[in-house]
This record gives sequence, structure tokens and C-alpha cells, in this order.
Amino acid sequence: MLPPDFDMDPAPDNKTHPTRGLAKTRGDAGERAVALHLQAHGFKLLAHQYLVPRLGEIDLVMKKDDCLYFIEVKSRSGPASHGSGLEQITSAKIRKIRKAALVFCQNTGNMNTETRILAAEVHLKNGEPSGDIQIVPI
Repeated sequence: MLPPDFDMDPAPDNKTHPTRGLAKTRGDAGERAVALHLQAHGFKLLAHQYLVPRLGEIDLVMKKDDCLYFIEVKSRSGPASHGSGLEQITSAKIRKIRKAALVFCQNTGNMNTETRILAAEVHLKNGEPSGDIQIVPI
């Protein structure tokens, strides 16, 4: 299986944000791990770090069968005592993801496509996934 193309840009006006150091590197590694995990289960990567001005970015946009999945990825490299990454997803963040997903659907002609929003948590050790990837609907 080929790794996902994280440089692809399905929407011509979509821009990624500048590098933010270690947290950005950890986030990219987590997003890559989740994308590969889902691709192994039949998902297709449509967009990575899809940026919508004033709303933020959607980490991954994937498709399986006739459904689009908008996925917020939380990567952790510290001990479990620091809490779950999924706990960090606030209701305000979920509202922004929903609005950004609507923009994606409008920009790509997918207004009548079924959509789901998921959250994924991946634990990393030395930049590589360690343990199970947890994926839940939000």
C-alpha cells in the first residue's frame, strides 16, 4: 500500500498553515498514522489539513463507499496520566469542524453526500504509532 499523498490539494484555494515546530511534527505523524490505518480499512484520503479561513482546518477528509468522513486527530506522546486527547475536543471545535465540512462539501460538489465527523486519538513513541488508534464519532 502506498502512503497517503499529504501534499495533494483537492481544492485549489486550500492553503496549509506554516510549520509550528514540535507540536506540528507530532500532529503530522499522528495524522499520517490515522490515514494509513483507515486506508487499510478501505478509506480513501481526499484531503489533509484542509484549511477554511476563520474556521480552522480539518485534519483529514476521507471517503468510504458513499460517505465522507471529516476526522479530527489528536496525537499524544506523553504518559496517559496527561489525559485523553479526545477530551480536548470542545463543543466549539466540533461546531467549527461542522462548518468547515459544509464549506468542503460546497467547494467540492458534495452537498448531497452523507457525512460523518470522527475523532481519532493516536499515541506516538519516537514519532511512530504505539498501541491502538482510537476512533469515535463526534
